[in-house]
Amino acid sequence: MIFRILLFILFIILISFILFFIYNFFIPAVKNQIFKNSDPLFSEIEIDFIETNNEPEIKSTSKRAVVLCNSERDYSNLRLEYKGIKSCKLFTSVYETQTDCPLGCVGFGDCIKICPQNAIVLKNNTAIVTSNCCGCGKCVESCPKNLIKLFDKNIIKNNEKITLCNATSDCITKCNKFLSTEKIVIPEKKHFKFWKSCYKMFKGK
Repeated sequence: MIFRILLFILFIILISFILFFIYNFFIPAVKNQIFKNSDPLFSEIEIDFIETNNEPEIKSTSKRAVVLCNSERDYSNLRLEYKGIKSCKLFTSVYETQTDCPLGCVGFGDCIKICPQNAIVLKNNTAIVTSNCCGCGKCVESCPKNLIKLFDKNIIKNNEKITLCNATSDCITKCNKFLSTEKIVIPEKKHFKFWKSCYKMFKGK
């Protein structure tokens, strides 16, 4: 009888040691291994690269981007009602234009998405570069119709006129601003206008 009791006690002690090992060593090790491999999309090297890889600082240049398409153009006569993904590059790979002008701005904002300064806005479905532009030229590369060009700051400061149209004289178009020559007007973004007016009021006092 006593022998059976001792065996039972030893059995209980053995089971306790096994359960202790499982809960304190085996299960945490398995959980840790699962956690480390729970994200198959990125390795540890890739995660370290993403965390440490910072884009170089965008420096201002002596150039300013200008869209060679007049925002005052007549955009009312649409030849095509496009309801697909809003991408200038995608649109131009399938269609030529939505309007009577095959060379005009598509107006889906590929340049807006890539601009690091948030310097581009849309007016009348036409991109306009504001005074926030630093002249980095990223928007030039993003335009599938090659409508954006870099001009020297002095041309803008001196109010020189340029042709805000990328068409040629033999181009067939009904655009009301065909080959129009005008001064470059660089608008300011709304939030900048507000702070500038506050500064002027403060300075005036």
